Formats: sequence, structure tokens, C-alpha cells
Amino acid sequence: MLAYIGKEDAHPNDLWKWRVLIQCIAISGYSDTPFGIALQKADYSEARLKRLLEADDDLLPGILRRTAKQLKSADETGNWNAIRRLLFDYDGKDAERVRLQIAQQFYTNTYDDTTNQDDNSDE
Repeated sequence: MLAYIGKEDAHPNDLWKWRVLIQCIAISGYSDTPFGIALQKADYSEARLKRLLEADDDLLPGILRRTAKQLKSADETGNWNAIRRLLFDYDGKDAERVRLQIAQQFYTNTYDDTTNQDDNSDE
């Protein structure tokens, strides 16, 4: 699978990261929906979000697998690119931006299938 995405020469220390990412996508699927929005649509709790955003490398794989299972059970898919950036942030510069981005998406999303239906009812 890594050869398919051009990462056949992945560093051995990174294999666990690829394994977790691929497992999560296999469990929950993949879409263009920003990750934080997908979590909100799946009724992901604030407590779980906090644990996800604060997790270190030891806890992150288990949390991500449980997150993927919750997305699957809620029939939601998301864009796992933010999680890829979080997993592979070698110098620590991108991880905080990614965490903030996911939180902003989660807390500021006003996704609603009925939005704009009332706005057009007078026409």
C-alpha cells in the first residue's frame, strides 16, 4: 500500500504511523469533509476531542482507532490529512497548528442540512 502512494521507502520508525493512518481510513473511510467537522457531525464529545488533541505518540494510535470507529458508527467520513500532518510532524511546528485547526472546525462548524431552507421560503 505504501508503494501505491509513493512511500515504499518509508523510514522504519514511521511504519507504525502509516499503519495507524491506513487502519483508520480503512475503518471509517475518507472524504473531503474537514476532520473537525466530521467529528462534530458524528457527535464526538468535547472530552474525547480534548483527549485526541492532547494525546502523545503512545496514546494517539488507540484514540485514533476509537475515533475512526465512532465516525464509522455515525456513518461519517472525514479528511484524514490533518491527522497525517499531526502524526508526521517531525519538528513540532505543524502539530499545534493542526490541533488548533481541528478544534476550530469542531467548535465553529454550523453544519445543518436545513440551513437556508427558511431563507428561501419567502420566494
